[in-house]
Amino acid sequence: MRVALGIDVSKATLNYAILTDLGEIKKEGKVSNDLIGLETMLSLQQEYKAETIFEATGVYSRRIQYFLALNEIPYVKMNPLKAKKEMDTLRVTKNDRIDAIGLARLQLDKDYPYTVTEKEIYIELRYRHRFYQEIVTDSITAKNRLKRALQDTFSELENLYVGDNPIFYEIVKVFPHVNMVKNKSVVEIVELLEKNTIGRVNSIRKKAEQLIELAGKTSTSCPKDSYIEQEVIQWANKVIETDKMKSEIIEGMVELASQLTEFEIIKSIPGFGETSAVTLIAELGDIRRFRTPQKINAFIGIDLRFNDSGQRTTSGHITKRGSNLARKIMYQDVKNMLATASRTNDTSNYVTNWYYRRKEFEQNGSKKIIIGAMDRTLRLIHHLVINDEMFERQE
Repeated sequence: MRVALGIDVSKATLNYAILTDLGEIKKEGKVSNDLIGLETMLSLQQEYKAETIFEATGVYSRRIQYFLALNEIPYVKMNPLKAKKEMDTLRVTKNDRIDAIGLARLQLDKDYPYTVTEKEIYIELRYRHRFYQEIVTDSITAKNRLKRALQDTFSELENLYVGDNPIFYEIVKVFPHVNMVKNKSVVEIVELLEKNTIGRVNSIRKKAEQLIELAGKTSTSCPKDSYIEQEVIQWANKVIETDKMKSEIIEGMVELASQLTEFEIIKSIPGFGETSAVTLIAELGDIRRFRTPQKINAFIGIDLRFNDSGQRTTSGHITKRGSNLARKIMYQDVKNMLATASRTNDTSNYVTNWYYRRKEFEQNGSKKIIIGAMDRTLRLIHHLVINDEMFERQE
């Protein structure tokens, strides 16, 4: 006789139901989502030898997932969308108790395979990358707020560099207000820059001259001693701090990922560097667990969905139901790969060759072709990793 333990996970509680394959409810109830509640679930699982199933509910389900893995208890972690689709009926009554019973019944009916437990290194990489993404968001916010504050104190200063240059934020700290540049000579400005920034002497002198020129064109909306000046310094410091943290996190991730053979394999593909390879591995996890490349497509949400009816046919569009972060990373990685091929005239990669051939005949933008290139790149990565091969350039 088969027995299933269905668990509905929420922030503070775990609703559970123990069912047999004869439809009998052996036991049901609710416990707290803490160590005491988790130990109760463990004792019930061991008592009834039950197949354990629960929905992935983000941070709340990670506790029970980690607890079961520590105690070497196999489990089925259901995708919430899939669970909802499977359990939907004509009756709309829904609560935590019904969900727990439904999950247990679902496992007995469908006999889902146990979820593959990832190695700790992949979980650690993912934790670090998620924190990295939060720091990236903080950095973008700080840069936007700095730009807004500079409009009041030194609006022309943003023209000092083209693009994002770390030295720019050091200069902002030295001259947060335009009046700190006015009435100063080039020599005085050079001395201040040499003392507070890192750069070549010739470059610093050139920037000092440019600062004087920009100051002559700047109109402000506040006096020199306004508190906005402190705001400018604060956001400049925040940008410098977050950029340093980003570099340190990536360095740590690269050091950790160097233990994985797929790290070097992915780096061997033209256009993939250390950062793009390690962030992709962090989000995909162990690529070997995907039996086919189509499984990876579904995981990142670029598998196609069709909506045909009668004489109406569609060309399909991507589901976007997978990991949006992995999809974003893969999209950017493919664009980097295409840019590298264009810059170096490299024809050794069949994916980029396919892209440029298709682009010649595409009249409605390149996004669809990039999605196709993502699919082919994932096929390439899957093949190389599964077969433990490095990328070989085509002649």
